[in-house]
Amino acid sequence: MKRIRETALYEFALAILKSVDIQVKSCLKYNAKCRDPPATTSSLLKSKLGLSEFKIKRFWRIARVYHGYSLNIYRLRDAWFHLVILVRRGTAYSYNDDFFPDEFDCMRAKCLEYTNENMLYIYLEGGLGGEALRINTIYILKKLLEVESECYKKIMEGVEGIIRRDHTRIIRSVTCLFRILKSYSTILSEILPFIPRSLNDLLLISPALGSILLRLGIRNDS
Repeated sequence: MKRIRETALYEFALAILKSVDIQVKSCLKYNAKCRDPPATTSSLLKSKLGLSEFKIKRFWRIARVYHGYSLNIYRLRDAWFHLVILVRRGTAYSYNDDFFPDEFDCMRAKCLEYTNENMLYIYLEGGLGGEALRINTIYILKKLLEVESECYKKIMEGVEGIIRRDHTRIIRSVTCLFRILKSYSTILSEILPFIPRSLNDLLLISPALGSILLRLGIRNDS
């Protein structure tokens, strides 16, 4: 990958996180299905985050470098899941000037269209026994916010903690993550061959996430 200045990469990551939070909360606010909305768009970066034209252009330069980037968050036997970043250019939609839904939600609402718009998507892609699947992370986080609003908040704070290297936020989010995995273990066990219950378990099935935590100095079970 091209060399990217640390400050620019830091601002890029925060802009994605803030955009995702806006999109997820808008899904509930407008009772949208949110099957496949973008994590962010040029219009969202400008109107909701207030980024300058220079910073928006820089955002998309970095986004294109990371197009197709994947983070391995689960791998065990024939089950694997990655978070994947994809950049697209095409028609984007907005509703009420503060929500940027997909075309499916715009079938039942009057949306504005923006042509030739840059859009960034984040997907959870996986494979189970040779069968592939892809789910938009906005949809996943919307469901989490519906059923576990406090854990949603802590997990989002934990991601921000990784960006800002704030250990306290990270530890709180990991604790909440394990609580969710335990609470919904009956459902998850039908999909996943193994459900992590500790940091050691996480290191076993997710070397990528585990290495992030270790680099930040988080080594003991929380």
